[in-house]
Amino acid sequence: MASDEDYMAFLDKANKDPNEGYAKPQASGKQEFKATDEGAQIPAAIQQATKDAFYISDADEPFVPVYLAWDEGGNGLPDEEQFASLIQHPDPSNADIDIQDPADWDPQGQYESIVDAVRKAGKGNDVRVYRVSKGGVKVEYWVVTTEGKGANAKLVGAKALAVES
Repeated sequence: MASDEDYMAFLDKANKDPNEGYAKPQASGKQEFKATDEGAQIPAAIQQATKDAFYISDADEPFVPVYLAWDEGGNGLPDEEQFASLIQHPDPSNADIDIQDPADWDPQGQYESIVDAVRKAGKGNDVRVYRVSKGGVKVEYWVVTTEGKGANAKLVGAKALAVES
């Protein structure tokens, strides 16, 4: 008959992490960009428009509200590098970001309700689409505008992941 110590050694070995002693893999390349500030008050128009809206691509992904503090300093919407910094891209100066007009991004008007909600949230301000590459076939489309002016301005809108093969 085995002793209590033998039984405990057996249990300890059985409950040991099987990956112990192996190097952990680096991050899988799945980078999440910042879309909302903590405590953000998402405009009702954006909440409503993104509620059941999906971006249709090889993987149908939901639209997610965007609400970020943006000191626009009279410049309106950010340029590519400023936008990359705003969403906390790991390498803003080398981020693969393209700025598009909503009409070029959505020529069939399939996402008109999203664009209209963003325009409404920005009280008619200019709306732009930022295409942010996530590497490989994954990109995010950010449909945004500004709410307010100066240091108290916000970047508001919606974003969705697309898989383009």
